[in-house]
Amino acid sequence: MNQSQRTLKAMRFATVLAAISQLLAAAVAEPPGETPNPQDPPSANPAPDVPVPASAQSPRDQAVAQRLVLSRIDGEICWIESEGKNFLALFRESHEALLHGGLIINISSGSIVDAQPLHRELARSAAASGWAALSIQPATTDPGSPGKLVPVVSNPRLDAAFEYLVARGIKNIVVVGDASGAVEAIRYVIEKESAAISGFIGLGRWSAPLEGTDISILDIVGTRDQPAVAFKNIRREQLRRRKKRIEHLEIDGAGPAFYGYEQEIAKRVRGWLERATPGIALLQRQHV
Repeated sequence: MNQSQRTLKAMRFATVLAAISQLLAAAVAEPPGETPNPQDPPSANPAPDVPVPASAQSPRDQAVAQRLVLSRIDGEICWIESEGKNFLALFRESHEALLHGGLIINISSGSIVDAQPLHRELARSAAASGWAALSIQPATTDPGSPGKLVPVVSNPRLDAAFEYLVARGIKNIVVVGDASGAVEAIRYVIEKESAAISGFIGLGRWSAPLEGTDISILDIVGTRDQPAVAFKNIRREQLRRRKKRIEHLEIDGAGPAFYGYEQEIAKRVRGWLERATPGIALLQRQHV
């Protein structure tokens, strides 16, 4: 290689290095995505529209519905009428040909429907084993105090949820309540006195008089949730006054939210449903 060839090769190499340096400098100064293209639309991935009825009860319900759509939930967003307005619920249809019944999942005031892993797992497990599941967004009160969420003593949403399942032909209904949502739920079950309600599942910290109903009850507490354990001991004292006993399920090591124990609890709940509230379809299958 003569001198002129070596010089030409060096010049080409220098040109390539300069181009690479310019590219690196541009990447550092303007990372991809930081400088918008004026020809691009305002949002490349706009949030999908959520059909919301004009009578939706609250902006909170609308915001939660938007979150559910963005998270690509495996259920049907529905708006159920109560007291002339509509509230948000999430319905998961049974995957089985034989329908055993339906669950109504009532969480505590201030919580977001389907946000807790346990609530999702219970609904999904139910749908996979022949039970429809209706999870309802809880109502709140005291709108004049920002950030303050007050539990509702009387919950008309529970009655509307019950009527929603009955309208779908579901006549074997188990109500699930979590903490303050369990107190609302058991009050509703006692006041309703409906033969279509065959069972109740209480999660965590709840305590309420159980006189007035003899339906099957499953009480689930975590051993690391000391107030819940104390409430469980109070409920044990009520056993003498009931024809049907409460079945207590203690989850060793679990706290108030039962994180990490979702599948174990869902499996135990499925077994309890088969024993305590089997429904007509399951009874027919057992006698085949």
